[in-house]
Amino acid sequence: MIICHPLRLIFIKTMKVGGTSFEIALSSLCDGDSVITPIALDDEALRRRLGIPGPQNYIAPIWRNADGEEYWRSSGDFVNHIPAPRAKALIPPDVWDGYRKITIWRNPFDVAISRYFWVGGTATGMHFDEFVDRHRSFLHDNARIAPLTGEAALDSYLRYECLADDMESLQVPGLKELFQALNAKSNIRPKWGTSVTETYSMFPAAAEIIAEECKEEIAFFGYQNPLSHSPPQAAQTKDKIHV
Repeated sequence: MIICHPLRLIFIKTMKVGGTSFEIALSSLCDGDSVITPIALDDEALRRRLGIPGPQNYIAPIWRNADGEEYWRSSGDFVNHIPAPRAKALIPPDVWDGYRKITIWRNPFDVAISRYFWVGGTATGMHFDEFVDRHRSFLHDNARIAPLTGEAALDSYLRYECLADDMESLQVPGLKELFQALNAKSNIRPKWGTSVTETYSMFPAAAEIIAEECKEEIAFFGYQNPLSHSPPQAAQTKDKIHV
């Protein structure tokens, strides 16, 4: 999670979306007053090697105006995957309302596969469909972190599937290039049999569960069930998606 004052951006970090590379790239554009939350030790080491600012101002920060006078105290700490409603409660209203609030969103059918291999894949002793059925709660993690509607809804949902293009909409020179150059997370998904279509062809019950559990975000972004042969639906709220 980052509050970047020079760019007037608030980045809410969802899960399994390549957010760490984006976070490192964005932190390179932060000043000493910006809020940067800690990430994994290996990724912090990468950030240090690149000479990019690391964790700062995330522990119950005090906010000061241009004259240096205190005008807000956060009632708690900022953490890496802090839900937007919690962040909103910790951030001065003028900053929350005046800054552009962004996140990265990924097709839930792909997120589920990434999550499965992240926790060990078949080493968990479960096939993919069993894993999804037993852990339905994780399917709602990103909607909890970055609500699509309501008072804590964000301004921009950058789509993982076309992230480089959507990043252009931010109009931040150098951000996309640094993001693309980073390799903060190694690919832990096996090379064989793990495309979205292949996986759900082998485990159709998982597709049914995700289609039901994530129907709101599927409709919001116009995602398609990988086992469906109909064309994908247009997103319901184009103003929320930079294309």
